[in-house]
Amino acid sequence: MPTKTLALDFYGTRVALRGDDEGVLEELGRDFAYFLAPEARGRPDVSLELKRRAPTPERVPKRAHWRWRSARINQKGPLRTIDYEGRALLEYDLREERGLLTCDDASLLHELAYLAVLSRAGERMDRADLHRVHALGFTFQGKGGLLLLPSGGGKSKLGLELLRRGGFGLLSDDTPLVKDGGRALAAFPLRLGLRGEDWRGIPERFLRPFHRRRFGDKQVVDLDYFRGQVPAVAPLRWILVGSRNGAPGPDLKPCSAARTAAALAANLVLGLGTPQVLELMAPCAPYAQGALRLAKIAAKRAACAARAAATARCGRFRLGSDVRANAAALESFLVG
Repeated sequence: MPTKTLALDFYGTRVALRGDDEGVLEELGRDFAYFLAPEARGRPDVSLELKRRAPTPERVPKRAHWRWRSARINQKGPLRTIDYEGRALLEYDLREERGLLTCDDASLLHELAYLAVLSRAGERMDRADLHRVHALGFTFQGKGGLLLLPSGGGKSKLGLELLRRGGFGLLSDDTPLVKDGGRALAAFPLRLGLRGEDWRGIPERFLRPFHRRRFGDKQVVDLDYFRGQVPAVAPLRWILVGSRNGAPGPDLKPCSAARTAAALAANLVLGLGTPQVLELMAPCAPYAQGALRLAKIAAKRAACAARAAATARCGRFRLGSDVRANAAALESFLVG
């Protein structure tokens, strides 16, 4: 089959995807629609080739230096080989930032490529002081806010409800960027991922299923549905530490900067819940050098989190079961 190319630009990090499955590349193009770019001349910062075929047995290392969940990882110099139970094989040169992903399952090929791109582009953005945080990133009347919630906590559902109200914009339903040392937010919209019946009422042309190995399937809403409500940047004004209270109505109160900083330590510094391939992020040999690389990134994120918590207006938001009531409570807090 002929090879197709997809070019992306994540705030200056150029990514090239090539593959022989046009359907998989089309799905990735819809995932990363905000970052589509003309095919640039010269070498991209990150390059990943996708092959829709079963991994060649001879290329699968017989020895695993370590394991992570369903992955067997082998390291030889800068080359990291990740075997996903024989179903997929990722061979990635961490020095050259080039890789080959082979898999005969289109859904798995799509998912692993999506996560690999976010991993490598995310690390390069960290070096440029653009840090992903696991949160709902929104704007209200031109100012930006973060709602920290765990995976499955309802960020996307609330984000969709906010878009239906006047004055709100959406930076990202999952991983907005914190920039300028914690003073501002930047857009990082991928697509809205919804469960159950939350997608009802959205035209079918904006919807598609997204299959995931470990977390179950989602229905995702393409960027084109809400592209006009995505501001590029906004000053960071609010940070809300979210949870579920099990009651119909929400509860929103002020929160200390210390408690907010602790929540940011998990969601920003450690990046818990951030979509990425951790098999690609772990330190590689020489391990001391790899650990130092991650320590520098963590230090940048920690300084950013401390400044953000110290300067933003902080709240504790216990969401109820009624999404409209949650949105109304949030708006009331923001104007207060």
